[in-house]
Amino acid sequence: MVTVFASLVLLGMAGVFVQAQTVTHGFNCITPGASEMDRTIGAEQLLVDVTYHVGDPTATFKFYNVGSMPCSITDIYIQDGHLTSFLYLVNSSGVVFSPGATPSNLPDAQYANPPFVATKKFSSDSDPPTNPNGIDHGEELTAYYSVQSGITVYDIEAEVGQGILRIGYHVQAFGDGKSASFVNGLEQVPEPATVLLLGLGCLIFLRKSKKNY
Repeated sequence: MVTVFASLVLLGMAGVFVQAQTVTHGFNCITPGASEMDRTIGAEQLLVDVTYHVGDPTATFKFYNVGSMPCSITDIYIQDGHLTSFLYLVNSSGVVFSPGATPSNLPDAQYANPPFVATKKFSSDSDPPTNPNGIDHGEELTAYYSVQSGITVYDIEAEVGQGILRIGYHVQAFGDGKSASFVNGLEQVPEPATVLLLGLGCLIFLRKSKKNY
């Protein structure tokens, strides 16, 4: 079950509102010749949460790996959209990433449609030893980016959903010893959720859940 959290907070006498929304996206393999098993593992285990707070010029990206099959996200690339600068990274236990990635573009980028062109200043990769410090199953990495003035949560969501702002993963240490590249493209949350807050000093959270299929 995929859940969207959205909130509007009433702040002070002026009635200032701050909205936050998180949208989750999955990934498709773009590497020719990748095995069906590796493609399936990537589609099932690789995710990114994108959160944007209206009124706060920061977008939060949580890159993570769920499930139990072996694989490690070792490089992360972003095609920028309305992001303006990289701020900082927060590594979870077992993950050691630093800004900048080698190579400078996603391996097999030419096989994405359209070809993936990374914005160098937004990329990051795992420190040596590469695979042990990557994002293995059950681990995550959070990155913070500034956004252009006037951009809303709906602009960020639309850019990710439409492939304007794209995320690329280079994944190593599959069970067969091979690697492959993935680009976001499996929409997990196709519609926004909204919460309206009425009354001074009140806070209301709305959880909107999609039905299981």
